Amino acid sequence: MLLSEAGCELHQTSIASSARQRLREDLFQPGKAGARCLLDHPQVQEVVEQLRYELTTKGHLPPGSVAIQAIAFDKTAETNWKVTWHQDLMFPFAKPVTSPGFELSSMKDGIAFARPPKRILEALLAVRLHLDDCDEKNGPLRISPGTHLSGIIPVADVPELVRSHGQKVCLADEGIALLMRPLLLHASSKAIEPEHRRVLHLVFAPDELMTEEWHRRV
Repeated sequence: MLLSEAGCELHQTSIASSARQRLREDLFQPGKAGARCLLDHPQVQEVVEQLRYELTTKGHLPPGSVAIQAIAFDKTAETNWKVTWHQDLMFPFAKPVTSPGFELSSMKDGIAFARPPKRILEALLAVRLHLDDCDEKNGPLRISPGTHLSGIIPVADVPELVRSHGQKVCLADEGIALLMRPLLLHASSKAIEPEHRRVLHLVFAPDELMTEEWHRRV
C-alpha cells in the first residue's frame, strides 16, 4: 500500500530497540488503555526528531514539519476495545478556537479540541510506531483504502464508502511505523487473544501560518 493512493504505508524505522524499550517502560501503566498529550515527554521528543528526519528525507513530510499530537495506547485483556469506522478529525489547540473553518470546539481534560478545516486535515500525517508485534489476533487496525481522498465524510455515508472501497488489515512487526492520513477511514476489532499491542501514535503537521495555535509543537 502506498500513502498517496491507499492513504497508508508501512515504514521501517531506525528507532533503536533500546529506545523502543524505554517507551514501553515509561509511557504505559498496567490496566490503562494509554495516555494523551505526551509531546513534553523527553523520550517521545527523541522519537519525534528521528522520525521527522527519516520521513522528511523520504519525502513523506515537508521540511519544517512539527509534531502536534502524541498518544500512547495498549490493547490488553484489561483494556480490550472495539473502534467503529471513523476518521480522526479532532485535534488539540492551545485555547478554544474562534477562527472561521475551525469547528466543533470542545474541552477534554482541560484541553481545547476542534476540527480544523479540510485543507489542514488533508496535510496532516499520523505515524503509528508499533512497540509490539501486531498480528490478526490482537485487534489490528483495519483501513478502507483511498477513503482519505473523500474529504470529511458524513457519518451516514461511511458504510457505503467502506463497501465500495473495501478494507484491509494492517499487520506490522515491532519497530515498524504505519504512516496514515487522518482522513482515512479506519477501525479495529477487539483482540481475539489479547496481548500487549502498544503503539505510540504521533501526528505531524506542516509548519505553516495558522490562525489558531496547536496545543503543542515539537
